[in-house]
Amino acid sequence: MQIMSWTRPCHGLDWSHSLFCLTLLLWTRRMTGLADFSNYLSRIITSHSAQACDGQPLRLHCPRHSTISIQSAFYGSGEAWLCKADPDPPLRAHNHSCSAFTALQKLLSECQSHRHCQLPVNHLLFGKDPCPGTTKYLHVDYKCKPTEHKRHVVCEGETMILRCKPPKVLNIYAAVYGRSLGQTDTCPSRLTRPPPFECLNHEAVHLVSKSCYSKQKCAVAVSNQTFKDPCFPGTRKYLSVVYSCVPQTLLREADPYVFSSTSSPTVDTKKAASPADLEAHFPKGSRRPDNSGAMMSTSLLTYAYIKEHPEMAGLLFTSSVCVGLLLTLLAVSVRVTCRGRQLRDHRLAPKSHVQVVNCQEEDDDDDDEEGTESSLISSADRTAIHGWEEVTYVSDAAERAERIERREMIIQEIWMNAYMNGSSC
Repeated sequence: MQIMSWTRPCHGLDWSHSLFCLTLLLWTRRMTGLADFSNYLSRIITSHSAQACDGQPLRLHCPRHSTISIQSAFYGSGEAWLCKADPDPPLRAHNHSCSAFTALQKLLSECQSHRHCQLPVNHLLFGKDPCPGTTKYLHVDYKCKPTEHKRHVVCEGETMILRCKPPKVLNIYAAVYGRSLGQTDTCPSRLTRPPPFECLNHEAVHLVSKSCYSKQKCAVAVSNQTFKDPCFPGTRKYLSVVYSCVPQTLLREADPYVFSSTSSPTVDTKKAASPADLEAHFPKGSRRPDNSGAMMSTSLLTYAYIKEHPEMAGLLFTSSVCVGLLLTLLAVSVRVTCRGRQLRDHRLAPKSHVQVVNCQEEDDDDDDEEGTESSLISSADRTAIHGWEEVTYVSDAAERAERIERREMIIQEIWMNAYMNGSSC
């Protein structure tokens, strides 16, 4: 009985342990998914660079749901000595400022809008060798453009205005000034026909990024004075910008140097606000907490932190709720298991006691029955047995007496016969 009462709760513990392991596994996968999503956001927000020397492959890679957007490309022998095969700098000082002007166009044609790209670095890939006899390298700056993005097109002579709702800011992925083939409906010109070839200025991304990157709103004048004219005179051009609105906190973590000089004043969460700071935030005549209101100050700091980091606050809140539910589920399962075990022990203990008592009662009944039977035999049959013994003893004595009597009669008869015979003689 004890084995049964112990093994059953063990099954309950195995069930709760399995449930705990399953919940922990789901929680781990969820955290892994959150970490992967955070890594994905970091990859599509930040700028990336890759370089390779002559004879080496250049590899560009972007995560899922994003494509490569080339920002700049350089092939040649610059001031930085990146390849160990280069000769001594003083001997080759006159060849350290050469580059191939077709590097950007080649990278755009080979890698733009792809997830993966691999190119063998060789001067034959870019046409004429810009620095014969010198080991050169290819350096590429690119971004991972998400599949879900925004595109804004503004014609020449107008002003492009880009904006994001706070607390999000602008992140520029691509900007092209000029005119491409097949876009006859975009900014049509009534005076001249569009050229039969593309005339695009891909370097416009640097000017747009300089004016709009990490800002909530920006304005850019679309004209030849702002961007270099890539087309024939008289061709009406337009500016096409690919951008997205990203949280300011994520962009700050990815590129902290951007907000070093132009960042808005924020509340420092590491130390309490001083009275001067409170005076700056709360002008005279307004209702503000006094210096003794430590709780109010902490509440203000908490509110400021949540307002400044809404994604982090939401993640912490969700994580705390999940951890609380997990602990509650574990406690409930342990309580149910222990209570079921106590109930089983409580139910099994009286049964075993009753069975033991019943066994004892049965043994006592058997003994009583045996004693009763022995007492019944001794009382009822004792007189019959004693009488039977007495009858047997009397019958034996009578038979013996009868035999003795017969013997005496035979002896007397013999003597009488003998006497009679003697007297006749």
